[in-house]
Amino acid sequence: MMKKMITLMMVMLTCVCMEAQQHNNNGRQQQGGRREFNPELYMKKMNEFVAHEAGLTEAESAKFFPLLKEMLDKQHGLMRQQRELMMKGWKNQNLSESDYEQMVTKVAALDVESKKVEQTYYKRFHTVLPWKKVYAVRIALSRFQMEALNHFQPGRGNRGRESNNGVHK
Repeated sequence: MMKKMITLMMVMLTCVCMEAQQHNNNGRQQQGGRREFNPELYMKKMNEFVAHEAGLTEAESAKFFPLLKEMLDKQHGLMRQQRELMMKGWKNQNLSESDYEQMVTKVAALDVESKKVEQTYYKRFHTVLPWKKVYAVRIALSRFQMEALNHFQPGRGNRGRESNNGVHK
């Protein structure tokens, strides 16, 4: 489950990066007929999916989703740091073995920090949701992540089906 959450965060980060690269399209379709990624729409669809799948009431949703956004924002910041560290290695092939060791160690430490953020926020989620719904949220986020991966990976999304909302079926 932890790997799935990290993968979800990486998908979101990748999608945001794709959006930034194609920002000059102003909402038009990209080459190949695919729509430009919209992070606000992605979050809206994710929240709708999670609320439905986890059976959240409007009152629970109003308290829960700001906490989820806080967690994702913190994890996004950690992923940005990881990406910057990894780019150092990709851009500079003349690094020493010690430099690579430091990069790998820092990236792993950022993974641990991200998991600690997640652990802290799951406890905070429980302040507004019963544990059963916190668990249902985790499952819903994993399902949404898998459907988002299928939608955004070239050749995988819409396999024989048409998506009706831009993120998942």
